[in-house]
Amino acid sequence: MKKLFSLLIMAFALSLTACDAKGNKLEGKYLTEEYNTQDGDGMTKVTYTFTNDSLYIDAYPSGCGITALSLEWHSDKSCTATETITDINGDGKEVAYIRIYHISFVPCEWGKNEFAVFRDYKVVDIIKKF
Repeated sequence: MKKLFSLLIMAFALSLTACDAKGNKLEGKYLTEEYNTQDGDGMTKVTYTFTNDSLYIDAYPSGCGITALSLEWHSDKSCTATETITDINGDGKEVAYIRIYHISFVPCEWGKNEFAVFRDYKVVDIIKKF
């Protein structure tokens, strides 16, 4: 009886955790402030678009492709992001590279719906809901 009761409590706790993580994760479009790009070609903005368990990052008007990440949420603002890059190597064969990041979205104290984006524990952007 004690084992059954313990299992029920554990199942209940896990279901609450899953509901919180799924119910509070980021959704929709967020935009960064303009900033100077590394090669000094001017100012650019970056759009973060969250849809279900994916994140699309568009650094327009840089001309770069849109980065697509598959997200596995660990809490409401922390996830593992997997990026798969397909490329053609020197002999014309298609190869795939997989990059895995830890990404966190920390609410900023100064603004509503603004988040500091941490990739592998380093701030990479400040985003704001629009």
